[in-house]
Amino acid sequence: MTALRKYSLGDIFGVGLIFAVGLFTLLLLVAPSIIVVIISFDTRAFVSFPPEGFTLRWYAEVFQQGELVEAMANSLQVGLTVTVLCILLGVPTALACARGRFKGTTALSVFVLVPHMVPGIVLGVAVLFAGALVGVSPSIWLQSISITVFILAVMVRTVQSRLVRLDPALEEAAANLRATPFQSLRTVTFPLLMPAILAGAVFTFVEGFDNLSVAIFTHGFRDRPLPVELLALVQYTSSPLVAAVSGVQIVLAIVALIAVSLSIGLDNVNE
Repeated sequence: MTALRKYSLGDIFGVGLIFAVGLFTLLLLVAPSIIVVIISFDTRAFVSFPPEGFTLRWYAEVFQQGELVEAMANSLQVGLTVTVLCILLGVPTALACARGRFKGTTALSVFVLVPHMVPGIVLGVAVLFAGALVGVSPSIWLQSISITVFILAVMVRTVQSRLVRLDPALEEAAANLRATPFQSLRTVTFPLLMPAILAGAVFTFVEGFDNLSVAIFTHGFRDRPLPVELLALVQYTSSPLVAAVSGVQIVLAIVALIAVSLSIGLDNVNE
């Protein structure tokens, strides 16, 4: 009672209101995914909520459908390719933006953000037309490159935000010990950047695996990724199979976040 007397009724009401709004916002974010997962276990052959019973039939059917398995393999290849390209291109770009001593570092940082600010549909159409002009047809590689362009800013910003928090004295100490710039980069900077690189890799992999807005215009006829296959599936069926495919994607995203949390900790990405 003594602790409560220190706060006015308005303070208690304000804290309660903020807590209620936060809880409601969290519910809005989580509820759709939870409903989809619940529907995927329904025993009926059509989408309905609440479910009548519990079954794993639809998850088993996901892995029995050749088109879905192939689409998962295509999305996995795209996700891994996008992750590798984002690391190879994003880390040096972040170093140039944060440690560069040339004019235009700010312009470079803004330029990297431009594709991410453009709607994915616009970028997908632009890449499709540009590829047609130079004779490059839609394929899994064009899809991977276009998604890399779209989400490269995620890797750059994740690594750059950690770079600006690193103490420059650490690199200066390595230089005082007669380390070359490459040795300083390899033994001091990269180990300290590893949490941000790993976090960026997970986020870019999930986005590459699950991207629809860009992939729908750049995938090949025989290289349809899982999101595009799921979109086609929704148009022709209303069975819980659609929810089961969505459940697989939700689980993948959760596993990726858990992996980051257990390995480096989400709080350590920018520290």
